[in-house]
Amino acid sequence: MLSSMKSYGQFCGLARAAEVLGERWSLIILRDLLVGPKRFNELRQGNPGIPSNLLTTRLRELEAAGILERGIDGRSVVYRLSDYGSDLGPVLIELGRWGSRRMIEAREGEIPTDSSLAAALLTSRTVAKVRAFKVEVAAGPAVAHAEVSEAGVNVAEGADPTAHLFINGPGLRGLLADGDAEAAVAAGTVSVDGDESLLTEFVRAFRAPVDDSVGNTPSQN
Repeated sequence: MLSSMKSYGQFCGLARAAEVLGERWSLIILRDLLVGPKRFNELRQGNPGIPSNLLTTRLRELEAAGILERGIDGRSVVYRLSDYGSDLGPVLIELGRWGSRRMIEAREGEIPTDSSLAAALLTSRTVAKVRAFKVEVAAGPAVAHAEVSEAGVNVAEGADPTAHLFINGPGLRGLLADGDAEAAVAAGTVSVDGDESLLTEFVRAFRAPVDDSVGNTPSQN
C-alpha cells in the first residue's frame, strides 16, 4: 500500500510525512481519531463528504504506514491511533491552531461537525491554569464537550448532561477569537446555561485568535 503513494523522490523527513498525510481526507481522519477511537461507520457519518470506498482506502494506507491500528470492541472493528500515530498529536494541534487563524466565518457549504468542534476545543486550549470544570458547547448541528483540568483538557464528541457549563450559539467562534463573553451574551449570539461564573474560566482556558491582517473578528450575526 505504501508503494502506491506518490513519492516526492526526496530523502527528506517532511517529504515522507507529506506522502502519507498529504492525501485528501487523511488529516481529517487523523483529527477524528485524535479525539478518540472510532468505528468505520462513525468516521463515515462524521464526515459525510467522504465516499465509503475512499475512506476504506485511506484507513488502509494509514494502517500500512503504522499510524493507526485496528482493534475489536464487542463485535465491531475500531480504529485508533498507534503509538507512532499518537506522536502526531502535537503536530495536528498546531496545524489546527494555524488554520483557525484565518477562519473568520464559515464558507458556503461548510458546517461544524461533532469531531471538528471537539478538535476546536483541543486545539484552542491555552496554557492558562484554571479551576477544573466540565463544559458542553454547541454550534449549529455540532455538539462536543470537554473536561478541563487545571492545565489541560480532555475532549469528546456529543453532549454531556453532567457538564457544569453549557454554551450555545453562532457567536462561539467570535467568543474563542476575542474572549469577550460579556459582549457575546449581551448581543444574544451566545447563550449560557449552568454555572455562569465558569464563563470567565472558559475564555481563559480556550482561545483561538484571528490574524489582525485578516480583518475584524467573526461576525456574530
